[in-house]
Amino acid sequence: MDIKSVNQNLVNNRLNDSGNGSPKNAGAQNASQSNVSADKVTLTDVSTQVQTLEKQAAASTVDNSAKIEELKAAIKDGTYQSMLKKSPIN
Repeated sequence: MDIKSVNQNLVNNRLNDSGNGSPKNAGAQNASQSNVSADKVTLTDVSTQVQTLEKQAAASTVDNSAKIEELKAAIKDGTYQSMLKKSPIN
């Protein structure tokens, strides 16, 4: 059997099926379409809270530029003192 004739037969069959006006799986297509409309997504309370917090964080503006410049200046002139506590090992 020649593979070219198999492919051509498939193409011809598909063309004939599409030309008759009634798809073979019309009932299955309608059933799958009705199932799609019944699907829904429900978010948990935690994910809803996370979304709300993300929106609030994106909308907030924090200007720490003055504090950052003070820290840079203190580090540069050697007056910055770390607030870290020494561990008992040291």
